[in-house]
Amino acid sequence: MAELVIAGYAIDDKLLARKPIRRCRLEACQAACCSDGVWVDHAQAERILAHAALIQPFLPEARRDPSQWFAELHEDPTFPSGRCIGTTTVADPTHPNGSTCIFLRPSDRRCAIQAACLAAGRPAWELKPYYCCLFPLVDEEGEGSGARRLTLDDENDLFRRGGGCYELCAEAQPVFQVYAEETALALGLEGYRQLCQHAGVAPRL
Repeated sequence: MAELVIAGYAIDDKLLARKPIRRCRLEACQAACCSDGVWVDHAQAERILAHAALIQPFLPEARRDPSQWFAELHEDPTFPSGRCIGTTTVADPTHPNGSTCIFLRPSDRRCAIQAACLAAGRPAWELKPYYCCLFPLVDEEGEGSGARRLTLDDENDLFRRGGGCYELCAEAQPVFQVYAEETALALGLEGYRQLCQHAGVAPRL
């Protein structure tokens, strides 16, 4: 069977599978998906640093030094700029996994970058790392058609530690519908609606 390719992405069967799940609730999961740092394109990290004054008030005082926000820089051709850098992981004994990304606020388990954008009347995901916005979906190098693959990132330690971003419910639905916003981020709104048409479900966006 030919791969389903939409907006340049091969759609993994994991996203089309119907499962009785719904999105997680932050008060229950405590942002388990933010237990570690995340790799960020170097250009995006530079953009975050350029908006440090916007973000700093939304972090605990001990985390407001921008020089502490990012760790090692690596050459990586899979990132748009050809380089990537990791956000810092910090100890947090109040978090179920004992550590978090430096940008995760202990007070409410929300991302300081996203909180700062919302408070300033900007789009929630304007400055937030793309990987974080897309998770638990990921795009990865594809095979066959050569297109990149959009899939569910369920084969990692973070997912097993609770970072699956879902909870069980009674109604089964395609996995991509649970993460409609993330799917639309990758495919674009029209691409998301095309996927809905293929799956025979009504769009949510």
